[in-house]
Amino acid sequence: MPAKKLISLLILLSIACAVSIIFLDVPVAGFFKSHENKVFFRFSADITELGKSDVYIPVSLGVWLIFRKRKPLIAKIALSIFLTVVIAGLASNLSKFFFGRNRPVMLYDFDTYGFEYFHTKYYKTSFPSGHTTVAAALGSMLALHWRKLTFPAAVFIILMAVTRLATLNHFLSDTLAGMVLGIGTSLLIYKKMFPQKRL
Repeated sequence: MPAKKLISLLILLSIACAVSIIFLDVPVAGFFKSHENKVFFRFSADITELGKSDVYIPVSLGVWLIFRKRKPLIAKIALSIFLTVVIAGLASNLSKFFFGRNRPVMLYDFDTYGFEYFHTKYYKTSFPSGHTTVAAALGSMLALHWRKLTFPAAVFIILMAVTRLATLNHFLSDTLAGMVLGIGTSLLIYKKMFPQKRL
């Protein structure tokens, strides 16, 4: 995907995130709340585990270690994936602490919605979605290296975002912010590590 299109996508997602905070978060969360005991909720609870970085970090680091001398290009690609997932994940966790956003459960159980800033408790660390950030970082970096993976990467990112909504862990804007953070991080690292390649 050309750099201009990626930047346009980031701008569009950022605008959608702001609109969602004001108008869409509560009704969308309400929709998924009304379906929480159905089959899709149980399916989402399993699929959403793919958004954890526990596997991607050691695997990409391992590939880098194994191939760093024998096949430098493969090693460099693995290192770019490792750095993207780690940096995006750290940025997500820092953002969660800064924004201190109440998760959907706080809305349903305590009628509390919004940002309170500087919190570390799970129920007040909703923005952005860490799982979606990791999925967006991984998926977009893979798509930048291999254009043919663009569509499956997009499906993976969207599926992760939907599962975070379906499991009532996040609001829509949390997932959109995660996409912005993950895609933005991958774009910056890719341009830094592979300046010779055209986006």
